[in-house]
Order: sequence, then structure tokens, then C-alpha cells
Amino acid sequence: MAVKFSNNASTTLSAGISSGVTSFQVTSNSGFPTLGGSDWTYVTIDSEVVKVTAISGTTFTCDTTSEAHSNGDNVELRMTAELLNDFAEDLDAYSHPSSDGNLHVPATSTTNDGKLLTAGSTAGSISWEDAPVSLPTQTSHSGKYLTTDGSDASWASIAATTFPFYKADGTSDTIAITSGQFPFYKANGTQDNIGVS
Repeated sequence: MAVKFSNNASTTLSAGISSGVTSFQVTSNSGFPTLGGSDWTYVTIDSEVVKVTAISGTTFTCDTTSEAHSNGDNVELRMTAELLNDFAEDLDAYSHPSSDGNLHVPATSTTNDGKLLTAGSTAGSISWEDAPVSLPTQTSHSGKYLTTDGSDASWASIAATTFPFYKADGTSDTIAITSGQFPFYKANGTQDNIGVS
């Protein structure tokens, strides 16, 4: 049920009409909108704007006309005040469907900062909820990794891994690998590191 539009629809009366009629005949309905049972549009006959409630072939059913018109007078779908006013009323009356799949995002408000949009257990149910797990603060934890004990998340330092080895003189020593740094001994006996990222 709505006002209907189309572009450049134009025809002429195939017979003259007197004032007070509720239908008229045209030479062609080409270009005019298809009207459902409760749809309507507006046409201009000569200079009179007429509300058309049904189009069947070349017969236009309309609200009562107020003027007489002659055979061959122009019948046009123009952009008129009546057409625009009814369209505006349709927009005002529009109600967005609330069924599942047609929902608006719930209001955010200041109390939902950082929350997640979550689907409920029933169709069409959505709400803002706290994240199931919140990250601990990152302040002063540069270079650490995130771990969990099964209940709580926390930051932990990367532990050094110690590897024993034998030097060229046959003595044993160890090197510690941490934060992607692999230490080694140069030919001159000094220690250095290789960074791996």
C-alpha cells in the first residue's frame, strides 16, 4: 500500500470526460506504474491533478474529477505536490521490521564502551555484553607474552633456555637463549648474539 512513481509516463484521453467521473479511458497505459490493490498514483489531465487508484488496460479508475476534459487532452505522470506529500507521509508511517535478520544495532550509550554485540539464545535477540575474557593491562609489560592458568590471563616474561656446549679447548660451558637472541662465541673468544625474529 503506497504511492507509486514512474518516469516519463504520458498518454492522451481517448474520449472526453465530464466533471464528477471516477474513471477515464486513455490511448495507452505504457510507462505508467503497476498498481496493487491498495496502491495509487497521481496523473495530470490537462492542468487537473487526479488520484488514480487502479489501472486496468487503458481504463484508469480515479477519485472524482473536478473538471471536464476533451478527447486528446494530455494525461501525464508529473512530479506534483500531491505525489510528494503522499510519499512523505509513507516515509513517516514506515515501521522497520523487528523480526530476526531485520534488527537495528542496540543503542551504544556510554555504559557499553568496550563491549561486544552478542546474539541471544532466541531469534531476534541481540545486546551489548562484556567480553568473555578481558586482557590484563599492557602497561610495563613490553616484550612479554600472554598466558593463562585456565581461569585468568596474565603477562609472563620469556624464560631463558640454557644449552650446554663444548669449547674448542675441550671445556664445557652453557649459553642462554632468551627473547630470540642466540649467543655464540667468536674465534677470538668473545661472545656475541644473533637475533632471530
